[in-house]
Formats: sequence, structure tokens, C-alpha cells
Amino acid sequence: MHYDRAEIMKAAWVIVRRFHGNGEPFKSLMSRALVSAWDKARQKASVARRLEQSRREAETLAARTSSQLAAETTDLDNRSYLGHEGQEKLRALRAAHTAACEREAQEAKRALIDSARGRFASVTFTKKDGTERVMRVQPATLKYHVKGSAASEAAQKAVQARAERHPHLMPLWDAEAQAPRSVNLATISRIAVNGAVHEYAIH
Repeated sequence: MHYDRAEIMKAAWVIVRRFHGNGEPFKSLMSRALVSAWDKARQKASVARRLEQSRREAETLAARTSSQLAAETTDLDNRSYLGHEGQEKLRALRAAHTAACEREAQEAKRALIDSARGRFASVTFTKKDGTERVMRVQPATLKYHVKGSAASEAAQKAVQARAERHPHLMPLWDAEAQAPRSVNLATISRIAVNGAVHEYAIH
């Protein structure tokens, strides 16, 4: 772990100036200030390491499938003793499993709608205001109404950032309104496509 010695020394001098004049010899005061500054630096580094480890563990869990997470969750559930770390891991696995199930369900809906391509599909979803709406969409048509690679670099970055922040939103072409729309995949309760109807429970 790299420590910024200049910042540590600066922090030590802050302590020295704060307590200067209290009768404590300078050498003793500086020694105490350095010990305190180093302790704080090590604590800060320790917190940073734990946060980084937690971030890596979360990314690892997020990359796994719901079936993999379910298997490991079941394995931990069946153990006679877990301890604190085991219980924390079990909680993390359950949360990751729930997220994975939601993600996979949304990916399946996205793929199903996209399968219509240039044909029409009907999507039933719940709007933000709680009302239900049925939209007739034509997935392949959307690309003819957006700039895509022809858009400015800033616009492309904005689109990419929005997609990363809101992976549950799917841009679609509203065939009746003749306009692009975004649909929250999590709120879709029915998809009629390719001659088949698919219904989903919305929680």
C-alpha cells in the first residue's frame, strides 16, 4: 500500500501547531503527532482496502448466473454452522441471487421483443403513474430513427451512460405514435410476439 508521506507529515504538523505551547517538548510532540498521523493514514488505507475488496466481491457475484448463486446459497443453507462471515456471505448471495433473477428475466424479455425484428409486437407494461399501457412496437424500425454511430461523440457517450445507469430500460419504436419510447422491462406483464403470448407476474 502506497502512503503519501507528504500528506502524513502535513497532518503531523497540523497536530504540532495545535498543541504547540502546552509545555510538551517539541521532539516529544512531533513524535506523538507523527504516530497519530500514521495511525490515521493506516486506518484510511484499511478502509479503502475493505471497500475495494467489497467492490470486487460484488462484481464477482454480479457476473454469476442465478443458478450458480442458488446452488451456493443452498450449500450454505444446509450447513449446521456458519459463523458471522458465513452469515454475511449468505446474505450477499441471496441479494445477488435476487438481482440475477431480475436481470435474467429482463434480458429474456428484451430478447423476446427483439425477436420480432421488423414485425410488430405488443407489449403491456405499467407506467410510472401506475396505469397500464399496451404499446404496439416494431423493434427493428428504431434504428432508422436514431443517429447511432452518426451521432456526435458526446451524444454517443450520453446514450451509453444512460444505458449503463438504467439497464432495465429498453428503447422501442412506438408504431402507433411513430416515436421512440423507453419501456421499463421490469414492469412488462405481457408480450405478444411471433404468434405467441407470454405473460409475467409483476412484483
